[in-house]
Amino acid sequence: MRAVLFDLYDTLIWTEWPLLRDRLAETIGRSTRDVMRGFIETRDARGVGAFGSAEGDIAAVLRAAGGEPTDEEVRRLTELENRALAEGGMHLYEDSLPVLRELRRRGIPTAIVSNCDHWTRPVVDALGLEAEVDATILSFEVRVMKPDPEIYRIALGRIGAEPETSTFVDDQPGYLDGAAALGMTTVQIARPTDPSVPPRGDHPVIEDLWAVVSDD
Repeated sequence: MRAVLFDLYDTLIWTEWPLLRDRLAETIGRSTRDVMRGFIETRDARGVGAFGSAEGDIAAVLRAAGGEPTDEEVRRLTELENRALAEGGMHLYEDSLPVLRELRRRGIPTAIVSNCDHWTRPVVDALGLEAEVDATILSFEVRVMKPDPEIYRIALGRIGAEPETSTFVDDQPGYLDGAAALGMTTVQIARPTDPSVPPRGDHPVIEDLWAVVSDD
């Protein structure tokens, strides 16, 4: 193993997403089902930065949820959500930083590869993750999403690694498929304390990130 790429959500960090979703629904006077529909319908476009900003992302979600937000409402809700995410809505797993630091101590480059929208950049910054890895690849910034092979190529290029000697860790088998197609070693993380996508059997499964270190 010469490099390790990590997914972000449900791999390195966990979220208080239900609380954030419910508060957003209450604020705009829509049901949580409407808000979920808004997020789902706009996910791919938000993931490649199509709406241009965090304000654009939230406006698109609200409209898809059936709302008609004003510019002031969009600005206020964006500030509210960004503050909530950065100040307690996101949490590092206990093993995340120790494992990243151990890999760095061993001279193994690391990168984060995440499907996400503009809301994720302040989260990464607030958690100090940029300083813990050698590259941070956020889909909305590079305008390509997992499992498209290009996003893994971008990550590998930024850390000077080859797919044949690199490992990708994610909780989603479908995203692991994209990395495997490039020749990367793939590992699905399924933490016993968290809901996870059931393993399909074609990617090795680990329950914590220390298993990545022990395999080196």
